[in-house]
Amino acid sequence: MRLSHLMKRFNNHLETPTPENCQAAVMVLLEIYSLSSRLDVKNATLHIMDGVAQSIRENREIEESDKFRMERILEKLEEKSKRLYNLSGQLGQHLKSHNFLNILRQRSTIAGGVNGLDIPLFSYWLNLPEKKRISDLNDWITPYSTAFSAIELLMEVILENKETQQLIAEGGFYQASLGSARDYQFLSIKLPGNVSFYPEISAGKQRFSVRFVDASLLETKGKQNFENVEFTLTLYSY
Repeated sequence: MRLSHLMKRFNNHLETPTPENCQAAVMVLLEIYSLSSRLDVKNATLHIMDGVAQSIRENREIEESDKFRMERILEKLEEKSKRLYNLSGQLGQHLKSHNFLNILRQRSTIAGGVNGLDIPLFSYWLNLPEKKRISDLNDWITPYSTAFSAIELLMEVILENKETQQLIAEGGFYQASLGSARDYQFLSIKLPGNVSFYPEISAGKQRFSVRFVDASLLETKGKQNFENVEFTLTLYSY
């Protein structure tokens, strides 16, 4: 989900590829590279895709009425899996020895360090024709776009498999156990639009808890809201 969030930011900057937006896109690209260098996004995504495909195959034998839709999803999962699997090595490997991006990455640890004055090469790149800057950015992001496409399909499938409940957190706190029949991936909490508190969630494989915290004063650490809170809980699985 973090990769998906960063990719959407990157694509948003490229919609209007001014030098300023291209600089912002490069900074997001460095974040994406940092993420992929610490986490094996590729294999984690492939693992989940295999699990989702297996679950669909099992349900396909039970739900005859939905068989055609499930076949289409399986075809898409197979196509996305092949494209992701065929990427050489770990995500981000193509940028590991990239001189220009390595210079920017080293300077990015300094506040305001990525600029055309301290890095003349960056100034040169930002002043290249727009078409060239877009081409470079697309080349650098392509493997991540392949992973993003697979993740978006996974999200589409998982978001369709949800369980929604209307609940009350007594004294601003709620906890529950998760059944073992489903492989839950994430949960969401929806609150009325006029409240001044937010949920803090702690979750594990077997249980989760939610504490509602006062958000009226952003300058100080919020305190737990001890009033009863009505909320909508949605659990997503495959």
